[in-house]
Amino acid sequence: MGTAGGGRAARALRLLLLLVLALAAVEYLFGSILDASPLRTYLYAPMHNVTPTIKNDKLIMTKKLLIQGTESITNYTHTNSSNKNPAKETFNMTKPNLTDDTSTPLLITKIMESIKNLVTTEEDFRDEPSLPLCDEMPPDLGPISVNKTEIELDWVEKKYPEVRTGGIYSSSNCTARHRVAIIVPYRDRQQHLAIFLNHMHPFLMKQQIEYGIYIIEQEGTSEFNRAKLMNVGFVESQRQRSWQCFIFHDIDLLPLDSRNMYTCPKQPRHMSASIDKLNFRLPYEDIFGGVSAMTLEQFTKVNGFSNKYWGWGGEDDDMFYRLKKMNYHIARYKMSIARYAMLDHKKSAPNPKRYQLLSQTSKTFQKDGLSTLEYEIIKVTANHLYTHILVNIDERS
Repeated sequence: MGTAGGGRAARALRLLLLLVLALAAVEYLFGSILDASPLRTYLYAPMHNVTPTIKNDKLIMTKKLLIQGTESITNYTHTNSSNKNPAKETFNMTKPNLTDDTSTPLLITKIMESIKNLVTTEEDFRDEPSLPLCDEMPPDLGPISVNKTEIELDWVEKKYPEVRTGGIYSSSNCTARHRVAIIVPYRDRQQHLAIFLNHMHPFLMKQQIEYGIYIIEQEGTSEFNRAKLMNVGFVESQRQRSWQCFIFHDIDLLPLDSRNMYTCPKQPRHMSASIDKLNFRLPYEDIFGGVSAMTLEQFTKVNGFSNKYWGWGGEDDDMFYRLKKMNYHIARYKMSIARYAMLDHKKSAPNPKRYQLLSQTSKTFQKDGLSTLEYEIIKVTANHLYTHILVNIDERS
């Protein structure tokens, strides 16, 4: 019995040894073949040619899964354009330097790694649970007060921690129904800017919209061109995020009722119909100045604002004619809601050419506006409560 048992054990040990040697030989054979064959190159070649897609400030990679799994792409750089061509963007994508330590891998190991990579990739790209939509009409809206007291911009910049860098905000409790860019033409109004930001952020946050505030400052000493700055604001804000609605806003006007929703209806909306310094009366029916709202489609369809209005006045009436020409009509809230307070400021000299320009609007608007816009970005700064864009809009010689 002992001899028979010992013989069986010895045979089992020999068989086990042969099996180990056979497995080692198979590993060596497969490793050598794959190392030297095009098949190994196909199976284990890292993939560097992925397609980048820009959407909502996130880089989404379209990945093709091979047996080995995919190699990550890093060092994504979004480079602003040179001053000579502000409309150009450069996306630099580079791959990391990886060492290849898979000279003789086990096939089964590679398959398991591929399965692991597949699971990781799916988890990385899984959508986060979505929040419920915000109310169409948020609660607790109504008349509000305004504080015109002078304050320091640095002090205001330290307030409202819920606002993200660049003056971007969206509610953490619900998904906004509207994405709105607030475009503010600006020059030499720092005191107004502080009051404006201190008033507008809490006002807009109560409306549960996703918004960003863009201050477009004109460099140099040329006459102020409000309309051209708003064209620049439209283009530059849209390059940063996919906004649906654009509120073109004078910095010296502060809304007095939060029911005045900063959203875009089906027709362009004149927001500031009722201003305190105008005795809360509409000066004339066709007015479209102060604060106005247009969708992306509406603004592009009329070719934006004219670029020709240097000095005060005319550009808002020009926009009214453009909208009318494209069969839009002006929407307004009732006067008890569309109420604004105006900050004190020195009046600018009227543009002597405004009436002549207005007489030509219906014939020239398709050749004067976004399609002919030229400007030079000097500097873009993402402050806490706003994005500041300093721009040279002087006409080229």
